[in-house]
Amino acid sequence: MVMLFDFLSVAPRRGFVFKNWAGIYSCRSQLYFQPTSVDEIVKVVKAARQERKTLVTVGSGHSPSDMCMTNEWLMNLDRFNKVLELKEHPRKKYADVTVEAGMRVYQLSEYLEQKGYAIQNLGSISEQSVGGIISTGTHGSSPYHGLVSSQYVNLTIVNGKGDVVFLDSEHQPDVFKAALLSLGKIGVIVKATIRAVPKFNLRSTEELIKFDTLLDKWDTIWTSSEYIRIWWYPYARKCILWRGIKTQEPVTIPRKSWWGTLVGRYFYETLLWVATQIYSPLTPYIERFVFHRQYGQVETFGQGEVEVSKSVDGLNMDCLFSQFVDEWGCPLENGPEVLRSLDHSIMQAAQNKEFYVHVPIEVRCSNTTTPDKPLNVEDRTSTSPGPIHGNTLRPYLDNTPSHCRYAPLSDVTNNQLTLYINATMYRPFHWNSAVGRWYALFEDTMAAAEGKPHWAKNFIGSTSLLEKQNKPETEYDDYEMRGMAKSVRKWYGQDLKNWQRIRREQDPDGVFLANKDWCIRNGIVDEQDIEQADH
Repeated sequence: MVMLFDFLSVAPRRGFVFKNWAGIYSCRSQLYFQPTSVDEIVKVVKAARQERKTLVTVGSGHSPSDMCMTNEWLMNLDRFNKVLELKEHPRKKYADVTVEAGMRVYQLSEYLEQKGYAIQNLGSISEQSVGGIISTGTHGSSPYHGLVSSQYVNLTIVNGKGDVVFLDSEHQPDVFKAALLSLGKIGVIVKATIRAVPKFNLRSTEELIKFDTLLDKWDTIWTSSEYIRIWWYPYARKCILWRGIKTQEPVTIPRKSWWGTLVGRYFYETLLWVATQIYSPLTPYIERFVFHRQYGQVETFGQGEVEVSKSVDGLNMDCLFSQFVDEWGCPLENGPEVLRSLDHSIMQAAQNKEFYVHVPIEVRCSNTTTPDKPLNVEDRTSTSPGPIHGNTLRPYLDNTPSHCRYAPLSDVTNNQLTLYINATMYRPFHWNSAVGRWYALFEDTMAAAEGKPHWAKNFIGSTSLLEKQNKPETEYDDYEMRGMAKSVRKWYGQDLKNWQRIRREQDPDGVFLANKDWCIRNGIVDEQDIEQADH
């Protein structure tokens, strides 16, 4: 076996233990590869195919789920992270930057800033790799911007046959649509070209509003700024509304943060530990106390504290502690009904001491509709709102509503938008919290509102949604995923069939079908696919 990998610059490691950021799941792989070139990646894939092994590509491990866990082969691209080309638009309205896919997003932001550019839209963190951030449908929070993958002009993958395949809107667009949200099951993304815009700062306001204010202003609040997100604190009956616009104003001193201090952070985590491990009815009192320490008590709707920050600092956020995360997306117009229902259930559960939630519950939006063709950008400035699309394709496994239709920025309404609700439950000092009852209710509520789960998160599902039950319900851990195979097939229909067909064509021997149980219980492949790959 050693001679098989003498082509590698860095020898594979045996028995490497990979753990995700939250520390919920870990695995011990047979071999762990860190290739430094496309040629090395091709040879590793071909070796896996020859040896009948499965291969998973991992980066920062920020998915809190077990979707990347395997006891076979792991590949990490941290040593494959160079900038290959920066091609500027003639009038510098945008630039297309081509990079090796192991580059972390924060590294790309640092490079682009030096060149006078910035990534258009980001999720909550920048630790992911350029290839990994799009593989599960990462989004930001904006009524103008959609999935992060909409900024990608092209991809180069190494498929399960060891072929190097170039993909864009004209070259194999169907494979491109599958690879833009691949779940890592089609091939290894090795290169990507991303459309960046002239660098900008973000002028943001942070407003304390009552929960009732959010519901009263729902029809207008989501289209009131280019970037917008809301943190909901049910026990305090309040929310924090964050709104940001592009600016060239200079960066100001950051807002003060109580839990951003060492003492505040440690004290908060200790309080959570006491609540989760000793006496859970303390949770509402703790969350109200922490809210008031962090934000105060006076409503400031329309006149929040102003901060100017670099774009990446404004779009990213502090995720605090290790956590379970169950996030779903549904039509934004269903939001008031969803929030009222969740609010009633949360307060009723606390009154009856059934379960407790952690905060904030993150409420965000995005616009994943796209025009038929790229828009004219000649009149844009560095602070013009909205995206310059790298592509206008919808990934097959995009979990956002498919019935929404594109409208110009000036005409965007709630009807074009997706609502994301993120139910975070902390694991203070890496001790588990009870999540099962809360997540079951949350998922039922979101499913009834035409919602679907984010692929990378801790959605639990139900044994009733499995084609074949692996074990009785009583044998599952509280937080353990049961699966959603039946629902996934219903939700995605022909799009899923198209994705599966492309997956089989690109990976006929199942090199990338690692963690087969996760694939089957969530319906993205069936046992026939697994049997075909095994033979």
